[in-house]
Amino acid sequence: MNKKLLLSGILLSFIFIGCSSDDPSSSKELIDDTFKVNADATQLQGAISLEGAGVLTINSLSESRRALSKTAEDAPQVSNIALEQIALVKPPVVNGITMRASHVEVSGNYAYVSYMLEGDGYLGGIDIINIKDKYNPYVVNRMTSEIADVTSVFFLDDKLYFAAAIDNDLMTDLLFRANLGMVSVSEGNFGTDFQVKSIPGFVAVDILGVDNSIVGVSGDTGVIGLYNPEGLSGKKALEVPDLRSAAYGNGKLAALSGENGLLILNPNSLAVENTIAVQSLLDESKRTIAFNGASIMVSEGANGVGIYDVNSGSLIKRLSIQLDPDAIADSGDKVTNAVSLAGDFILMANGGAGFGVVKLDTNNTLIEQGIVGIEGSTNYVKAQEDYIFVASGAGGLRIIKMSKASAGSGVLACDTYGPYTGNSNLNINSNQEESFGGSTTLKHLNVGGKFTYCGSLNIEKSTNINSNGEFNMKGSLAIGTYGKNDDLNINSNAVLKIEGDLTVYGNLNLNSGATLEFVGDHSTIHVYGKVNQNSGSTLIGDYTDTSDKLE
Repeated sequence: MNKKLLLSGILLSFIFIGCSSDDPSSSKELIDDTFKVNADATQLQGAISLEGAGVLTINSLSESRRALSKTAEDAPQVSNIALEQIALVKPPVVNGITMRASHVEVSGNYAYVSYMLEGDGYLGGIDIINIKDKYNPYVVNRMTSEIADVTSVFFLDDKLYFAAAIDNDLMTDLLFRANLGMVSVSEGNFGTDFQVKSIPGFVAVDILGVDNSIVGVSGDTGVIGLYNPEGLSGKKALEVPDLRSAAYGNGKLAALSGENGLLILNPNSLAVENTIAVQSLLDESKRTIAFNGASIMVSEGANGVGIYDVNSGSLIKRLSIQLDPDAIADSGDKVTNAVSLAGDFILMANGGAGFGVVKLDTNNTLIEQGIVGIEGSTNYVKAQEDYIFVASGAGGLRIIKMSKASAGSGVLACDTYGPYTGNSNLNINSNQEESFGGSTTLKHLNVGGKFTYCGSLNIEKSTNINSNGEFNMKGSLAIGTYGKNDDLNINSNAVLKIEGDLTVYGNLNLNSGATLEFVGDHSTIHVYGKVNQNSGSTLIGDYTDTSDKLE
């Protein structure tokens, strides 16, 4: 059986289609085992791995910053961003076949991850992951199906909606292979009321919410349609060939077609308000779009990301794929599969070229670009709230936490501290006093004098506070990579004073005469490795030890 994600070559005119709840594609409540739910905590424990957990490097490729360094080890980091990988989610395996992550939705304390099978056949699933505690994410429920790919998910009012392709040779009462589905969810647990609704097309490729409607999108000879959240009865739909994805923002609904380009639609009537020509998209390749104010970003394969004005349709900027000069990737592998927005940064899933980050100013002039240091190809990226999710084929889904600098207050004059713009190895000599603020990622930090930092500071390798050194920190401090012996060393007569959150992915070594002081009454510490507290060291202040390793 040949499964086609997106077929092109059939030109269809735009047609408005009325849908009713009693047509052949009405919702079908599934009373069989089409969707199998596993809630066994012991079995699901193995789905979460700490492999690769820790501080992520974001190597700058901007020439103005690269000139600051002569070696890769000293290469500057992209400024004003700090990322930690907190977990790796291993994809479901059914009948010996590993699925790949296709989409992520975050709502409250939970992340919802959809899965599908690459190539022919049907195999899919959905994970519900509790992410309330960044130190202990876990899969609450895992649904799998042997006859359905799940391509996208959306959560609203205690219901999870999903887009899917279902083998209607096995479920013969379904009119089409493209289907939308829904199921109730309570505290991370699936209900038993799975329902699906057929819509024209081979695969439902996207699902999202707009005002009081659920928007469903199907590829091939498919549609973009508005559906009632209760029961998924149809309101209206627009026939468009070769649809890939949709997005809502700035009061507009956008739909990406491999044949007709980018359509800007009225979100209530689906009337086409504007059509924007984009770079040609390869057949059977899902591409994502994302709004950024009055502009919209489109992942365009080998052409990188195109940024277009929503109203005029003009091209504002093209972001080419960033290439690490030391990396090796097949030319056919260097394609932007997805684009997302995280604060001031544009995130690009560039296949074999990796995970790219780009920052533009208010005039859309390139400020900085870089590559996040994770292994493997990047097939999907989605930023939502404080999290970034990166998928790499069958290699799993990375959950990444983005630390944000908070406004400073209290005894430290945080508002007066400027950003750090030097290379990634920072040394504060015994006769030096330095203060910085914002969000920064370093490779190494050695403090011999006095160092003050406000905001979010990530350090990839070991951190040393040398004899008589003083490090004052307000905000979030993360150090090391899990399993790599990247330690925090506080030496004789050295002081680390922190108000905020301290995370050590290696060991915490408090040598004789060392002082670790927590300021205020809301500070936390989490140590993944060992705590080695020598006699003569001092621990002061109120803190919460989330790892339960300090005395």
